[in-house]
Amino acid sequence: MRRSSIFVTICILLFVTSLSAVAGEVDDKIEEAEKLANSGDALGAVALLEKVTAEHPENSDAMAYLGLYTGMGAGQAQNYDEAGKLMMLSFERLDKAVKLDETNPEAYLFRGIIAINVPGFFGRLEAGISDLEQAAGMYSTSTSPEAVEAHVTALTNLAEGYAKNEDPAGQKKTLEKIIAIAPGTEAAKAAEEKLKGLGEVEEKPEIDTGLFQPKEGDSEKVLALKKSLLEDHSDPAVILQLGEAYYGEESFDNAMEILKVYTVIEKKNASAYKMLALSTAHVAEHGYDEAIHENTDYMSNLAFELMAAWDKAVDLSPDDMEMSLTRGAFGLLLPFFLGKYDQSVADLEMVVKSEASEEIKAEALYYLGYAREREALKNYIKLAKKYPDSEGARLAFDRMRPHVARLDENELDTPCVKIDFILGFQDELPPQTAVWIDDENENHIRTIYVSGFAGYVREKQITLPLWAAITKFEGIDGVTSASIDIGHHIYVWDLKDYNGKKVKKGKYRVRVETSHWPSNLYQNVETFIEVGKKGNSIRLEEGDFIPFFEVTYLK
Repeated sequence: MRRSSIFVTICILLFVTSLSAVAGEVDDKIEEAEKLANSGDALGAVALLEKVTAEHPENSDAMAYLGLYTGMGAGQAQNYDEAGKLMMLSFERLDKAVKLDETNPEAYLFRGIIAINVPGFFGRLEAGISDLEQAAGMYSTSTSPEAVEAHVTALTNLAEGYAKNEDPAGQKKTLEKIIAIAPGTEAAKAAEEKLKGLGEVEEKPEIDTGLFQPKEGDSEKVLALKKSLLEDHSDPAVILQLGEAYYGEESFDNAMEILKVYTVIEKKNASAYKMLALSTAHVAEHGYDEAIHENTDYMSNLAFELMAAWDKAVDLSPDDMEMSLTRGAFGLLLPFFLGKYDQSVADLEMVVKSEASEEIKAEALYYLGYAREREALKNYIKLAKKYPDSEGARLAFDRMRPHVARLDENELDTPCVKIDFILGFQDELPPQTAVWIDDENENHIRTIYVSGFAGYVREKQITLPLWAAITKFEGIDGVTSASIDIGHHIYVWDLKDYNGKKVKKGKYRVRVETSHWPSNLYQNVETFIEVGKKGNSIRLEEGDFIPFFEVTYLK
């Protein structure tokens, strides 16, 4: 049996384990991939195992190691977006490894290790704990040195999973098991140290009573519930009532925080998870604000938390077709990087085939139609990115391009500059776009509009490099707004700078910059306009992402 030391880096985490693998040709390739991964070339290991799994698509071991090294590659990714995609691909491959052979302990072990170590917003912690419990159970049936070592590896990670899930009783029991089956080993000594640090295990998780402190604007009902909880904060029923009260008053941010506390204590209430998901959705609906500058992942985290709550609700109530319908709809409407497309389609197809009401089935059919549109959109994006000069791409651009509307210029307060353009391409998410004015020396005069994420996150994540370099984010507070998408857009410049002062006559440059994600397709258009005695207009029709751009000075 082969023994290996696998260094698995997931984001910033490092894990070392010794495990056995298969023999023969596939085993040789796995060992070769292991050497690449241990030398720091996780992506090389992935490339090698992609070839192996293409030749041996039914081999669970090769697929499990491919999933493992894909997760390792996420830690070597150049940016958050790439890391997120690799993590989702890692889980897809590990899911397939388990499906190929449900008796393969390594598939469960690898999936469990990655799941407990990825950031919490992936919502994989409880599933990871379940996988590690499964792997530990499988390894426990053998007393061979390799199986015992793998068993200890599974238990060590399982104890960590319990700790992250705020289950000290489970952590304590697992650490004690490590000491019992591997006495005197380094793993047992580490378990003993952690046991000392645990002290007396509390039966219930510690509750942040600060959430129960009265706040300005609290209703009488909320205040009464908070008073009760400050006297006895161990009653989960009252905590749920507080969450329900906040939800009923549409104080969704407070409802979300209270329901998070409740679902840590009571993990089997499907209705509570549903209310938590809806509260989180309402909070996310608010869109970007200044908080994104401090935490650029805030909205992404909300999306993952929302879907984790829906997953839990559906798991607890699998026969509730309305709940499955709602999860399916959210999975399609939320950002693609959640990786919920296939699950959403499966949810909706199940609803259509169920005994649900005609109204629920009709809504499921609508969202299935939307899913097919999403699938078509993915092909258009692939065309634009991979074959931009092809006839197929030209047809896709023509199909996407909206018609130009007209604005009655007589209704405008003149003198002014009318900025008229089309965003002609639709990606998975609305693009980041900026419309601004500068002078011949690229001095920032005025930002007319900038998308919410780019405007609030500022220097933390540059999505519009030209706009960021020229404006240095000056004077953008009042013009940062929700992201515009494909379509025809008109903005008007009142000839004032960002301090509100009227500009002098002369030549000014009008610019529009747009950046799509995740395709990273980009375009910037610009033209000079003369502000003075005579009206004038310039039109550009270049490129596919801003295919129409017209700037008019109205005297």
